[in-house]
Amino acid sequence: MPIWDVYGKRKPDDAFEWAGSIKASDLEMALVLARETHFRHKEGVAYAVRRHGESGDGELHVAPYPADVLGGVTDHSYRRQEAYAGVGGKHRRVSAMLAERGLVIDRPRPPLGRGTESARSG
Repeated sequence: MPIWDVYGKRKPDDAFEWAGSIKASDLEMALVLARETHFRHKEGVAYAVRRHGESGDGELHVAPYPADVLGGVTDHSYRRQEAYAGVGGKHRRVSAMLAERGLVIDRPRPPLGRGTESARSG
């Protein structure tokens, strides 16, 4: 299976820099795999592939994805810590809203562990 070199740009004005290599059967698959393995967390604004072994004058195949789409269309922000900023405030607002509607849990929390104390001692 052919090996493809992956190149990426961190900023729009940067030149393409080598980012790694992948194995893919054809150009289309190389572009997909390069995006999924090297740029899925928005590590750059553009990327390209070139068949391994072709010299610097070999054709650099630039991916057709715009910078705002690069990194995937699926939201993977849950993988990074900043995605959880503001969760505590949101929890307090939802709790207050539910309390206004009379939807409050007024019982104590259950004990920690798999069962109750009586079940463990018996």
